Amino acid sequence: MGALHKEEMRSARNASESLVILWEEGFFKTHQNFRSICENLTSRGNNFRPSSLGIALRQAKFLTRSGRHGAFEYIQKHKADPDVIKNIRHDLFPDDLVIVLKKDFKIELEDLNHNFNKSGNCTAFLLRKILEKLIYITFAKHGLVSKLEDKSQTGRLVGLGAMIKIASSEKIKGVSFLMPKTAEEIQGMKFLGDISAHNPLTEVDMKTIIPQMPYIVTAYKELAKKL
Repeated sequence: MGALHKEEMRSARNASESLVILWEEGFFKTHQNFRSICENLTSRGNNFRPSSLGIALRQAKFLTRSGRHGAFEYIQKHKADPDVIKNIRHDLFPDDLVIVLKKDFKIELEDLNHNFNKSGNCTAFLLRKILEKLIYITFAKHGLVSKLEDKSQTGRLVGLGAMIKIASSEKIKGVSFLMPKTAEEIQGMKFLGDISAHNPLTEVDMKTIIPQMPYIVTAYKELAKKL
């Protein structure tokens, strides 16, 4: 694949999203090492922490890793196309998580099943909504809703970004509602959800959502333990 001109290069908001972009552009058709990946991202204005990029590489289901520690190389398992998304669909939500969520999220889960792979915008919005609602319900169960109230506006809650931050710092029996690392990694999904809900000029593609799923599922699991 020919090199893109700098002005044509797409940038990303997080490490996982950046790998999807490289995958879509065919960057991983040949073996790439950590250095070559970093150099490509830097040319786009992306400079992620090595630890975040390392985690994203390990969790990217569309990549195969080979080599030894400190000298790993990565290559795509398959090209980025809609059929890949169809095959991943059934791995998104573990059965035990669905059972826990079904009581309070029956409609959201049904809508998600209906829209997944059909509408990236709807999928991103629903994943965001479930996260926001799940934080609220878990805090309500423990009598902590006041923690989510916007102190500057009576009767309103803080935004999702603030909710995530509060959930990572508030603890029950010494355990946070969301682990700080999880709270950091789900910012990518929040970003996509915000775009779907508030940016009428931008479309969310399913291919940018798939790499975020391990993080959002982890967040759902951590919060579900507080139900």
